[in-house]
Amino acid sequence: TLSIPAVEAVYHLTVSPKWYQTFLFKIVLALAVLGATYWVMRIRVKSIRSQASVKQKIAETEMAALKAQMNPHFMFNCINSIDAFIYSNDKYNATLYLNKFAKLLRNILEHSKENVVPLSKDIETLKMYIELEELRYEGKFNTLFEIADEVLTNEVRVPPLIVQPFVENAILHGLKNRAGNDGILSIKLVTGNDGIEYSITDNGIGRQAAGKIASSKLSSYGMQMTFDRIRLFNREETPSVEIDDVLHNGVVSGTRVKVRLKTTISPLSRQ
Repeated sequence: TLSIPAVEAVYHLTVSPKWYQTFLFKIVLALAVLGATYWVMRIRVKSIRSQASVKQKIAETEMAALKAQMNPHFMFNCINSIDAFIYSNDKYNATLYLNKFAKLLRNILEHSKENVVPLSKDIETLKMYIELEELRYEGKFNTLFEIADEVLTNEVRVPPLIVQPFVENAILHGLKNRAGNDGILSIKLVTGNDGIEYSITDNGIGRQAAGKIASSKLSSYGMQMTFDRIRLFNREETPSVEIDDVLHNGVVSGTRVKVRLKTTISPLSRQ
């Protein structure tokens, strides 16, 4: 009987790692994570810088707005009016005008500390300004306010005196130059889908006729600044402002300005 010696078989097996276990994949994954992290951080930094830029621009326009509201021409005219009352020995109107002027200045200075203020306070300040102009022009026009109840009860906050330049334009360029003393300035506030809407209407001489009488660089600057304030507050490319002629039987009989504020998205509201 032949004896066959046992033979040991030796097999060399090579187990290839799966694709996600390879060194190359790990390198690619690490680079992808680093790239994604860098991209996210870059986007975040860009967003922070953008927000800071918007806040800085708002602060700059608000400061410029304060300077415009306190412009020397307005103060000079108010003081002249007080002086005229005193000169004519009209002590009652002199005292009344002086008190209103002092309250207006105090409100403007208080509002200058804030980027937004309660709408009720802003309307109060606007009314003071209009009352001063009504006294100064001695019954040249009357003012009608129509404000929806929900506008004042919802604690809406707006930039201080945001529509004052439009009101000033209506008085100085439209109503002041109207013949007679039957001028009407109408200010209406209603709520909309995404905020509030101002409607400022006058029965003055209209934009074209007013433009022929006078042109003021200060007024143009103030209006442009107001457009910028509205645009920044609403975070929009084009300010939500509409300016149209009021027509009666095809003839221009005044001007209407509509301003929309998206109060629910104000970035700087302070509770």
